[in-house]
Amino acid sequence: MLKDTPCSMKVFDVLRQMNAVRQIEAADLMIGQHNFTLMFARAIRAATPHSQLVAAKKMTGAAASTPPGQQIARMERELAALQTQVKSVEETYGIDNLHLTVARGYVAKLLASTRITRWLSYHRQEYLGEFQKIAEIDPQPEALDA
Repeated sequence: MLKDTPCSMKVFDVLRQMNAVRQIEAADLMIGQHNFTLMFARAIRAATPHSQLVAAKKMTGAAASTPPGQQIARMERELAALQTQVKSVEETYGIDNLHLTVARGYVAKLLASTRITRWLSYHRQEYLGEFQKIAEIDPQPEALDA
């Protein structure tokens, strides 16, 4: 699942400390969050119940230290809050992108009028500069594919 992602080999070492089902869940979570960092993998491992961890022969260093239950509970709450925020952004992204595209087109159409451009240049020069920046924004390629 992670073969085409920018994942370091150390992330795979952390994933190997979990059983197969939990590895799949962790990979899904990493892909869903677009976060392939070692710290995120360690956080997932720390939030993994002991029943889903592989019995380690000999763990040393940072891998041997597991956070206390209170820290795990806090990390689980933070992860749940983050997932809720990501879902909220995903739900509103399309409509927000549509609104921005329509607004950009409207501003560009207004600036096409020489009377409006002349008035803005005499009375609201700072607005004219900002409107021109907005009108010059290229639509994102993802928006065109949708």
